[in-house]
Amino acid sequence: MKIYVSVDMEGISGIILREQLMRGEPLYSEARHLLTREVNAIVEGLLEAGVEQIVVKDAHATGFNFIPENLHPGAMYCMGGTPMNERFPGLDSSFDGAMLIGYHGMAGTPRAVRDHTMSSATYQRTELNGNPVGEIVLDAMLFGLHNVPVLLVTGDDATCREAEQALGSVHTYETKTAITRHSALIKPPQRVHSEIKKAVQQAVEERGICRPLAIPGPYELLLEMNSTDLADSRYTDGETSIRLDGLRILYKDDDYVRLLGRAMR
Repeated sequence: MKIYVSVDMEGISGIILREQLMRGEPLYSEARHLLTREVNAIVEGLLEAGVEQIVVKDAHATGFNFIPENLHPGAMYCMGGTPMNERFPGLDSSFDGAMLIGYHGMAGTPRAVRDHTMSSATYQRTELNGNPVGEIVLDAMLFGLHNVPVLLVTGDDATCREAEQALGSVHTYETKTAITRHSALIKPPQRVHSEIKKAVQQAVEERGICRPLAIPGPYELLLEMNSTDLADSRYTDGETSIRLDGLRILYKDDDYVRLLGRAMR
């Protein structure tokens, strides 16, 4: 059995502040340890569930947030920045499932820890074919193109609700209950590590209820930028990329991967 794991940072237990998420900030080093330990709990859970091959992608910011020397030896780890059209290197239809670990709510979600979509500095809203979407849907679609279902999504309570609404029959695990964008009622990481292993094992055992996300093309991806100068910096041709107003740009394409490569940069 093969499982692909994509790991973000905002939904990891104990992480709630901007200063924990960015290289050079005073709390970032501590947060890397929280992240790495939670990833190790995921890998342990997968191995105990009988998974033979595990690929774990560091999907936060620079893609270099895990502490390599502390990583569990039972998996392979993809680290470093990759463009959106190569977001999950090595992904193909041979994988039995995927997991989205440490994810967060889409931009504009109320009472959600560090809500954003791809970049809190760039986009304030993202729509796919007229429906608001966040990273859960954008990434689940990439897995779905290879007929790989998302089995488990973890993060705060808002993240779990978003995953259940968008993906239907998916397992979720709540690492914290959001109060505001930078506050939450957290579970101690040690408790999360124990519980998340059980959630992983259940998701693998009950993977038959999960279905790959498939949204038929052609695709229209609407980006609402945070400021007009960000929109000004985007090339638009009036056909496949259209400036709708000061903040909004609409991208069109029949190919979903190519669409993300053009738009999400």
